[in-house]
Amino acid sequence: MSIHSQRWFFRLALPLVAVSAAVLPLTTVTAASLHTASVTLQSTSEAPKLVAQQSRLRRVRFAPGASSATIKDSVVSGTRDRYLLSARKGQKMSIRIVSLEDNAVFDVVAPVDQAGQQRTLKQEAFSWTNTLPETGDYQIVVGSTRGNASYRLQVTIR
Repeated sequence: MSIHSQRWFFRLALPLVAVSAAVLPLTTVTAASLHTASVTLQSTSEAPKLVAQQSRLRRVRFAPGASSATIKDSVVSGTRDRYLLSARKGQKMSIRIVSLEDNAVFDVVAPVDQAGQQRTLKQEAFSWTNTLPETGDYQIVVGSTRGNASYRLQVTIR
């Protein structure tokens, strides 16, 4: 790449980097409107800005009487799908992710504790079950180990 084309590339790429750090839109996931009939994805923000790749943030809500939800979606390489899920200390959470190419994984992040700390309970997992240490919003962060990944994420709380 010549020096002239490198300068052109950086002038083009830098504004995209600045825009990609924008606040993530929050979407609600409930058990009625997604094509899987298990959950609903409802946007609670304005239309997304034009960004090459953007991570998404969505809230998971179980259908009345249900203790689990299944989400079918895909994640673009280099981005993350983040799901917020309210749960109580002492409940048991189970998460499983399946992807066609075994390239989708998830992290589980606990709510901020009384000391103001937030910790990752599990990283780059395909499945995980544990008793929850805190009450609050847990994050399930879905990403790809290589390329784009279509996935099915099942979350159960008992």
